[in-house]
Amino acid sequence: MSSATSRTLRLLPLAALVASPLALAAEPLKVFSPRLADPEAPIYTTFTAETGIPVELVETSMEAFTDGMRAAAEEGATPPADVLMVVDSANIHRQRQAGWFQPLESETLEARVPAALRDLEAGWSGYATRARVIVVNEAKLDWVPESYEALTDPRLAGRLCLGGGASAYNTSLVSAMVAHHGAEQAEAWVEGLSANLARPAGGRDGELFAALAAEGDCAVTVANHYYLLRMLGGEEAEQRELAESLTLVWPNQAGEGLEGRGAYRNVAAFAVARGTPNADAARLFLEHTASDAVQQDVAEGIFYPVVADIGPVEAEAVFGEATMDALAITAMGEQAETAREIMLRAGWE
Repeated sequence: MSSATSRTLRLLPLAALVASPLALAAEPLKVFSPRLADPEAPIYTTFTAETGIPVELVETSMEAFTDGMRAAAEEGATPPADVLMVVDSANIHRQRQAGWFQPLESETLEARVPAALRDLEAGWSGYATRARVIVVNEAKLDWVPESYEALTDPRLAGRLCLGGGASAYNTSLVSAMVAHHGAEQAEAWVEGLSANLARPAGGRDGELFAALAAEGDCAVTVANHYYLLRMLGGEEAEQRELAESLTLVWPNQAGEGLEGRGAYRNVAAFAVARGTPNADAARLFLEHTASDAVQQDVAEGIFYPVVADIGPVEAEAVFGEATMDALAITAMGEQAETAREIMLRAGWE
């Protein structure tokens, strides 16, 4: 997300000058967020300015953090953080099942964040979303797929290149297919993808873009929208030119029923840690992540805001507006194990 300090001053309301009861204690709110690790990011600095509650970023390994959260869930120990960032539906589902989250009540979050992008009974709320889209090199194709289902079309035989099946991004996409179509049809879809592969699955999104742009059979892939957006806005001319040679296709934008359900999206969320002694401050922080100011900061970066009517959105300015799949993140996460089993049977590893 953008971390421009010039925007920080603009975000401060007059209420920031008034100390709240929580602010008087001034006990730091501990946040574990490796993907948003800049302590000067506006999401943190404006929270402190508005509430008087300092934010302390927990810097530790994922292994140590996992051990601490497990001890909190199983032994009633104090968790290593009050709030944690969690990305991807499967991770949310797994950590909820492990007892890492603490339920919360918030009329603010209920009013501002769509139900599909939060689960307050579980203890988490969405902060930003990303779409997994189709990316093509039109110069290599006579026909362009416009839905996820169309990726199995025989016209793409030997033209499809995909990342590894162990990727959480790909697993969650299959989870969404299971949620929409059922396990049997989702497995047939994965087998259809495998039949169209130009080479064994593997590689990160940027590597797949390079394969699409280069000579060779790779002409179609699926990727997170922000990889292409970041390359287009980057400082490296070679990367910009590569990205400009490719076309982003918003999937499932037209048709009846599931055909027009919209592009798959996943979420980055914040959750209240089970057993935190700072539950009130944690709730305030989650509400802060859904504020207009923070959501506008998201919109001006490479992700999508979770709150409606926030704009302008940089991704929309570059790629155009798109309908997003309304599938609930919880419904997707519940299919993660089934999705992984399907992928292993198909050899997508």
